[in-house]
Amino acid sequence: MKYLNIIVEGGSEEAFVNDVLVNHFAPLNIFISARKIRTGWDRHNNKPSKGGLLKYIKFRNDVLRWMESDRNQSQFWYTSMLDLYAFPKDDLSPYSENIQSLNDPYKRIIALESAIARDINHPKFIPYVQLHEFETFLLVNPDKLITMYPNGQTGINRLKREIQNKRPEEVNESRQKAPSKRIIKHLPDYEGQKAQVGPLVAEEIGLTALRLNCPHFNDWITMLENIT
Repeated sequence: MKYLNIIVEGGSEEAFVNDVLVNHFAPLNIFISARKIRTGWDRHNNKPSKGGLLKYIKFRNDVLRWMESDRNQSQFWYTSMLDLYAFPKDDLSPYSENIQSLNDPYKRIIALESAIARDINHPKFIPYVQLHEFETFLLVNPDKLITMYPNGQTGINRLKREIQNKRPEEVNESRQKAPSKRIIKHLPDYEGQKAQVGPLVAEEIGLTALRLNCPHFNDWITMLENIT
């Protein structure tokens, strides 16, 4: 029996882990816990603020705190689910200019994950950064968006034409053309519903299709399936 702790960037990732990955890994005797990055303290509600990744150090500190709380527990593993889109580029971030300059997104993401692994420096930590953000999953089969937007077929058709012949993970990360921005352009209501709609549509698309169409994501899931 193994325990896999996943620190996630936000609500979309947390829901996806709990609704999809938990069920996938349970038969493998790998039991998953997910939590959003602790980003500070909510003084109004007197509780930790969670979600978002504005500074790399917030992620680093939260991962290390979780590891420290489980120290000497050999059955515990750790991983992350963060977006490459808007990944912090501050002075403490491992996302160096050299890594940013790599044109091939797969080489860039592998270099970034390797840099994170070196920085965290824990033998049971497997970093994962999503190319380029959670909405990449929805581009695997945009037709599934109709389940949440029954009047959105015209927008869905336009979205499909826009990403035609593009591998979902390679849809770029600019402020105008990131996966979520493209969806919002054609289905404006999605902007205020991302955390609720995104995980439901990804679940509808299904893990098998996501793995077939997102090779970097599939590599991560495969590594997690084989932790020992």
